[in-house]
Amino acid sequence: MIKLGAENKKSVYALTVLGVVAAYMVYSQFFSGPSYKTITPQTMPAARIDASSDATAVPAPPEKSSGPNISQAKAKVGRGTSSKSKNGEFRPVFLAKKKEDRVDVSTVDPTIRFDLLARAMKVPQAGGERDLFQILKTPPPKATALADANEPKVHPFIPYGPRTPGPPPGPPAKVEPPPRPITFKFYGVSSVHPDGTRTAYFIMPSADGDTIFMANEGDVLKDGFRILQIGIDRVVVEDIRDKDKRRQPLNMEKENTG
Repeated sequence: MIKLGAENKKSVYALTVLGVVAAYMVYSQFFSGPSYKTITPQTMPAARIDASSDATAVPAPPEKSSGPNISQAKAKVGRGTSSKSKNGEFRPVFLAKKKEDRVDVSTVDPTIRFDLLARAMKVPQAGGERDLFQILKTPPPKATALADANEPKVHPFIPYGPRTPGPPPGPPAKVEPPPRPITFKFYGVSSVHPDGTRTAYFIMPSADGDTIFMANEGDVLKDGFRILQIGIDRVVVEDIRDKDKRRQPLNMEKENTG
Protein backbone atom coordinates (compact mmCIF):
# COMPACT_ATOMS: atom_id res chain seq x y z
CA MET A 1 0.00 0.00 0.00
CA ILE A 2 2.85 2.39 0.77
CA LYS A 3 4.51 1.68 -2.59
CA LEU A 4 1.24 2.28 -4.45
CA GLY A 5 0.72 5.67 -2.78
CA ALA A 6 4.24 6.86 -3.75
CA GLU A 7 3.66 5.94 -7.41
CA ASN A 8 0.37 7.90 -7.43
CA LYS A 9 2.15 11.02 -6.16
CA LYS A 10 4.75 10.78 -8.91
CA SER A 11 2.03 10.50 -11.55
CA VAL A 12 0.25 13.56 -10.13
CA TYR A 13 3.51 15.59 -10.21
CA ALA A 14 4.18 14.56 -13.82
CA LEU A 15 0.67 15.48 -14.94
CA THR A 16 0.95 18.85 -13.18
CA VAL A 17 4.22 19.68 -14.97
CA LEU A 18 2.78 18.66 -18.33
CA GLY A 19 -0.33 20.79 -17.73
CA VAL A 20 1.80 23.85 -16.96
CA VAL A 21 3.89 23.34 -20.14
CA ALA A 22 0.75 22.93 -22.26
CA ALA A 23 -0.83 26.08 -20.80
CA TYR A 24 2.35 28.03 -21.56
CA MET A 25 2.42 26.81 -25.15
CA VAL A 26 -1.22 27.79 -25.69
CA TYR A 27 -0.64 31.24 -24.20
CA SER A 28 2.49 31.87 -26.26
CA GLN A 29 0.77 30.83 -29.48
CA PHE A 30 -2.59 32.57 -29.19
CA PHE A 31 -2.56 35.23 -26.45
CA SER A 32 0.95 36.66 -26.42
CA GLY A 33 1.96 39.76 -28.40
CA PRO A 34 4.36 40.01 -31.40
CA SER A 35 7.75 38.42 -31.06
CA TYR A 36 9.59 41.49 -32.40
CA LYS A 37 10.50 44.48 -30.31
CA THR A 38 8.17 47.52 -30.53
CA ILE A 39 9.96 50.84 -30.84
CA THR A 40 8.26 54.09 -29.93
CA PRO A 41 9.38 57.31 -31.62
CA GLN A 42 11.52 59.46 -29.34
CA THR A 43 10.92 63.21 -29.37
CA MET A 44 13.74 65.53 -28.66
CA PRO A 45 13.00 68.00 -25.85
CA ALA A 46 13.10 71.66 -26.69
CA ALA A 47 15.64 72.37 -23.96
CA ARG A 48 18.26 70.12 -25.58
CA ILE A 49 18.16 71.91 -28.97
CA ASP A 50 21.35 73.78 -29.47
CA ALA A 51 20.64 77.40 -30.37
CA SER A 52 24.03 77.79 -32.04
CA SER A 53 23.37 74.89 -34.44
CA ASP A 54 22.48 75.61 -38.05
CA ALA A 55 18.73 75.97 -38.65
CA THR A 56 19.03 74.11 -41.95
CA ALA A 57 20.53 70.98 -40.41
CA VAL A 58 18.51 67.87 -41.19
CA PRO A 59 17.81 65.64 -38.19
CA ALA A 60 18.98 62.05 -38.40
CA PRO A 61 16.34 59.61 -39.57
CA PRO A 62 14.91 57.28 -36.92
CA GLU A 63 16.07 53.73 -36.78
CA LYS A 64 14.15 51.22 -38.86
CA SER A 65 12.05 48.86 -36.83
CA SER A 66 12.37 45.15 -37.35
CA GLY A 67 8.56 44.71 -37.46
CA PRO A 68 6.31 45.10 -40.52
CA ASN A 69 5.14 48.52 -41.66
CA ILE A 70 1.35 48.54 -41.53
CA SER A 71 0.86 52.29 -41.92
CA GLN A 72 -0.31 51.95 -45.54
CA ALA A 73 -2.84 49.25 -44.62
CA LYS A 74 -4.61 51.66 -42.27
CA ALA A 75 -5.28 54.18 -45.04
CA LYS A 76 -8.77 54.14 -46.48
CA VAL A 77 -9.14 53.15 -50.11
CA GLY A 78 -11.29 55.70 -51.90
CA ARG A 79 -14.18 54.47 -53.96
CA GLY A 80 -14.43 55.45 -57.59
CA THR A 81 -10.67 55.40 -58.22
CA SER A 82 -10.78 51.85 -59.52
CA SER A 83 -11.67 51.31 -63.18
CA LYS A 84 -13.14 47.87 -62.52
CA SER A 85 -16.82 47.29 -61.91
CA LYS A 86 -18.37 44.81 -59.52
CA ASN A 87 -18.38 42.15 -62.24
CA GLY A 88 -14.65 42.57 -62.82
CA GLU A 89 -15.06 44.41 -66.13
CA PHE A 90 -12.62 47.18 -67.07
CA ARG A 91 -14.36 50.51 -67.45
CA PRO A 92 -12.00 53.45 -67.97
CA VAL A 93 -12.82 56.83 -66.43
CA PHE A 94 -13.21 59.49 -69.13
CA LEU A 95 -13.76 62.55 -66.95
CA ALA A 96 -11.77 63.67 -63.97
CA LYS A 97 -13.63 64.15 -60.70
CA LYS A 98 -12.30 67.66 -60.14
CA LYS A 99 -13.67 70.32 -62.46
CA GLU A 100 -10.33 72.14 -62.67
CA ASP A 101 -8.72 68.96 -64.08
CA ARG A 102 -11.30 68.56 -66.86
CA VAL A 103 -10.73 69.85 -70.41
CA ASP A 104 -12.69 72.94 -71.38
CA VAL A 105 -14.75 71.81 -74.38
CA SER A 106 -15.45 75.39 -75.47
CA THR A 107 -11.76 75.95 -76.23
CA VAL A 108 -11.40 72.82 -78.43
CA ASP A 109 -11.40 73.42 -82.21
CA PRO A 110 -13.74 70.81 -83.83
CA THR A 111 -12.40 71.41 -87.34
CA ILE A 112 -11.08 68.23 -88.98
CA ARG A 113 -7.45 68.62 -90.06
CA PHE A 114 -7.41 66.86 -93.40
CA ASP A 115 -3.80 67.86 -93.94
CA LEU A 116 -2.76 65.94 -90.83
CA LEU A 117 -4.79 62.93 -91.93
CA ALA A 118 -3.14 62.96 -95.37
CA ARG A 119 0.28 63.21 -93.74
CA ALA A 120 -0.51 60.25 -91.45
CA MET A 121 -1.67 58.16 -94.41
CA LYS A 122 1.65 58.71 -96.17
CA VAL A 123 3.64 57.28 -93.24
CA PRO A 124 4.84 53.76 -94.14
CA GLN A 125 3.52 50.94 -92.00
CA ALA A 126 5.96 49.90 -89.29
CA GLY A 127 6.29 46.56 -87.61
CA GLY A 128 6.33 42.98 -88.82
CA GLU A 129 4.44 41.31 -91.61
CA ARG A 130 2.21 39.16 -89.38
CA ASP A 131 -1.50 39.13 -90.16
CA LEU A 132 -3.44 40.21 -87.08
CA PHE A 133 -6.51 38.24 -88.15
CA GLN A 134 -4.69 34.91 -88.59
CA ILE A 135 -2.97 33.72 -85.44
CA LEU A 136 -1.42 30.56 -86.88
CA LYS A 137 0.02 32.27 -89.95
CA THR A 138 3.67 33.16 -89.38
CA PRO A 139 5.45 35.87 -91.37
CA PRO A 140 7.69 34.63 -94.17
CA PRO A 141 11.39 34.49 -93.30
CA LYS A 142 13.45 37.30 -94.73
CA ALA A 143 16.49 36.40 -96.78
CA THR A 144 19.67 37.99 -95.47
CA ALA A 145 23.18 38.13 -96.85
CA LEU A 146 24.48 35.95 -94.01
CA ALA A 147 21.84 33.31 -94.65
CA ASP A 148 22.65 33.28 -98.37
CA ALA A 149 26.36 32.89 -97.58
CA ASN A 150 25.77 29.93 -95.24
CA GLU A 151 23.27 28.24 -97.55
CA PRO A 152 24.87 25.10 -99.04
CA LYS A 153 24.88 24.93 -102.80
CA VAL A 154 23.40 21.73 -104.19
CA HIS A 155 24.76 20.73 -107.58
CA PRO A 156 22.78 18.50 -109.91
CA PHE A 157 23.77 14.85 -109.92
CA ILE A 158 25.57 13.80 -113.09
CA PRO A 159 25.79 10.02 -113.50
CA TYR A 160 29.05 8.48 -114.69
CA GLY A 161 29.69 5.09 -116.26
CA PRO A 162 27.16 2.65 -117.62
CA ARG A 163 23.62 3.13 -116.55
CA THR A 164 21.64 0.44 -114.81
CA PRO A 165 19.10 -1.05 -117.17
CA GLY A 166 15.55 -0.34 -116.25
CA PRO A 167 12.82 -2.88 -115.73
CA PRO A 168 11.66 -4.74 -118.82
CA PRO A 169 8.60 -3.36 -120.51
CA GLY A 170 5.35 -5.02 -119.63
CA PRO A 171 3.13 -6.84 -122.06
CA PRO A 172 1.27 -4.62 -124.49
CA ALA A 173 -2.27 -3.74 -123.67
CA LYS A 174 -4.79 -6.04 -125.22
CA VAL A 175 -6.82 -4.28 -127.86
CA GLU A 176 -10.04 -6.01 -128.74
CA PRO A 177 -11.00 -5.93 -132.39
CA PRO A 178 -14.22 -4.15 -133.29
CA PRO A 179 -17.34 -6.31 -133.60
CA ARG A 180 -18.10 -7.89 -136.96
CA PRO A 181 -20.34 -5.65 -139.03
CA ILE A 182 -23.91 -6.82 -139.61
CA THR A 183 -24.56 -7.66 -143.28
CA PHE A 184 -28.35 -7.08 -143.31
CA LYS A 185 -30.74 -4.28 -142.43
CA PHE A 186 -33.85 -4.12 -140.27
CA TYR A 187 -36.85 -3.04 -142.31
CA GLY A 188 -39.88 -3.39 -140.01
CA VAL A 189 -42.08 -5.62 -137.81
CA SER A 190 -44.36 -8.11 -139.58
CA SER A 191 -46.55 -9.60 -136.81
CA VAL A 192 -46.75 -10.48 -133.12
CA HIS A 193 -47.48 -14.11 -132.21
CA PRO A 194 -49.74 -15.23 -129.29
CA ASP A 195 -46.71 -16.31 -127.22
CA GLY A 196 -45.27 -12.75 -127.44
CA THR A 197 -42.60 -13.41 -130.07
CA ARG A 198 -42.36 -11.20 -133.10
CA THR A 199 -41.50 -11.60 -136.78
CA ALA A 200 -39.59 -8.89 -138.63
CA TYR A 201 -38.57 -8.04 -142.19
CA PHE A 202 -34.93 -7.84 -143.12
CA ILE A 203 -33.10 -6.85 -146.32
CA MET A 204 -29.85 -8.48 -147.49
CA PRO A 205 -28.15 -6.15 -149.99
CA SER A 206 -26.10 -7.73 -152.80
CA ALA A 207 -24.72 -6.90 -156.24
CA ASP A 208 -27.43 -8.86 -157.96
CA GLY A 209 -30.20 -7.10 -156.00
CA ASP A 210 -31.59 -6.76 -152.49
CA THR A 211 -33.10 -9.87 -150.91
CA ILE A 212 -36.02 -9.45 -148.51
CA PHE A 213 -36.58 -12.20 -145.92
CA MET A 214 -38.42 -12.72 -142.61
CA ALA A 215 -36.99 -13.96 -139.31
CA ASN A 216 -38.39 -14.64 -135.85
CA GLU A 217 -36.83 -14.03 -132.42
CA GLY A 218 -34.25 -16.79 -131.77
CA ASP A 219 -33.56 -17.57 -135.48
CA VAL A 220 -29.95 -17.89 -136.66
CA LEU A 221 -29.16 -16.48 -140.09
CA LYS A 222 -26.60 -17.78 -142.59
CA ASP A 223 -23.97 -15.17 -141.67
CA GLY A 224 -23.85 -16.41 -138.03
CA PHE A 225 -26.07 -13.76 -136.46
CA ARG A 226 -28.90 -14.64 -134.10
CA ILE A 227 -31.97 -12.44 -133.68
CA LEU A 228 -32.35 -12.09 -129.87
CA GLN A 229 -35.03 -9.44 -129.53
CA ILE A 230 -37.26 -7.56 -131.95
CA GLY A 231 -38.57 -4.18 -130.93
CA ILE A 232 -40.67 -1.56 -132.63
CA ASP A 233 -37.73 0.35 -134.08
CA ARG A 234 -34.68 -1.72 -133.06
CA VAL A 235 -33.39 -5.29 -133.14
CA VAL A 236 -30.72 -6.86 -130.87
CA VAL A 237 -28.39 -9.17 -132.80
CA GLU A 238 -25.84 -11.63 -131.31
CA ASP A 239 -22.72 -12.82 -133.19
CA ILE A 240 -22.43 -16.54 -132.48
CA ARG A 241 -19.09 -16.77 -134.30
CA ASP A 242 -17.50 -14.38 -131.79
CA LYS A 243 -15.93 -16.11 -128.75
CA ASP A 244 -17.41 -13.48 -126.42
CA LYS A 245 -20.72 -13.55 -128.33
CA ARG A 246 -20.97 -9.82 -128.35
CA ARG A 247 -24.33 -8.20 -129.02
CA GLN A 248 -25.11 -5.22 -131.23
CA PRO A 249 -28.24 -3.11 -131.73
CA LEU A 250 -29.61 -2.74 -135.25
CA ASN A 251 -31.88 0.23 -135.79
CA MET A 252 -34.70 0.20 -138.30
CA GLU A 253 -33.90 1.76 -141.69
CA LYS A 254 -35.85 4.91 -142.43
CA GLU A 255 -37.60 5.14 -145.74
CA ASN A 256 -36.13 7.56 -148.20
CA THR A 257 -39.01 9.83 -149.14
CA GLY A 258 -36.89 12.17 -151.22
